[in-house]
Amino acid sequence: MHYKQALLLLLSSITLMAESHFHPPMSNKSSIAQQLPSKNQLIVAYYGRPGTSKLGILGKYTIPTLIKKVKSKAAQYAKVTQNSNVTPALELVHSMATVHPGAYKDYIIPLSEKRTLRYIHAAQAEDMAVFLDHQLGKKTALQAIKPMLKYLQYHNVHLAIDPEFAVHGRKVRPGKVIGTITGEDVNRVQAAMSHYMQTHGITETKILLLHMFRHRMLRHKSSIRYYPNIKLVMHLDGHGPSAVKVDIYNGIYTSRLAEHFAGGFKLFFQRDKPRLMTPKQVMGLTSTQRRKIKHPPQFISYQ
Repeated sequence: MHYKQALLLLLSSITLMAESHFHPPMSNKSSIAQQLPSKNQLIVAYYGRPGTSKLGILGKYTIPTLIKKVKSKAAQYAKVTQNSNVTPALELVHSMATVHPGAYKDYIIPLSEKRTLRYIHAAQAEDMAVFLDHQLGKKTALQAIKPMLKYLQYHNVHLAIDPEFAVHGRKVRPGKVIGTITGEDVNRVQAAMSHYMQTHGITETKILLLHMFRHRMLRHKSSIRYYPNIKLVMHLDGHGPSAVKVDIYNGIYTSRLAEHFAGGFKLFFQRDKPRLMTPKQVMGLTSTQRRKIKHPPQFISYQ
């Protein structure tokens, strides 16, 4: 199945609303449930920063080799889920947090447009999705996302925010504290995305990926609003033993949130010990260290 067909199936069925104070187009629970993605509609991504192997698998390989590897991994999930609606993807750390303030004093190093487009075009030719990730630094979420809006003109491009390194308004550099964003921040980003899409005639639905591994990294969840042309994914990305990862995922991505959010799960080739979870374990089909995923994710990434 082509990228557009598979992703449209996923997007058309997602209605992502935070807990009880979202503004959904339909209010009864059964209607909302029908708009959530089915259990086997997935995006499988490889994550990293082009040009460096330290931030994930994406930076370790040439683009052709990377595409082959992520397609192979996506095929593994298609096999265990018995579903063909599995879209391979690349998640690029487009704007990387750093310990040095830089010329703009924002502690961020962005990718060049030339290098970013190289990955976008290669993925587009292979019917793959691309997620552009921003690690915020001293920027607000809205300030961070604005320079990346232009890439939404490519049908396979979506955006991601990682608040771990957010230090806007704080007298520390990224990495000294675990950062946070709020539901209001998410709304501002969605509003900017929506306005840009309407202004430029972008009719397809886009995904906004929200990284987190602690509840407080995304505060005021109940204030998040519903935008019909933007879908949110709560991506839980802690590393460590599988039992810890599953406990964190199940603890944050509860039954209540699973009724309203699409979930994401991240795996680390080097940091998940003693061994990497299998696709069956990630999908909650089998247990790992006596733990089992309760609500299977729809977005899965590997770093």
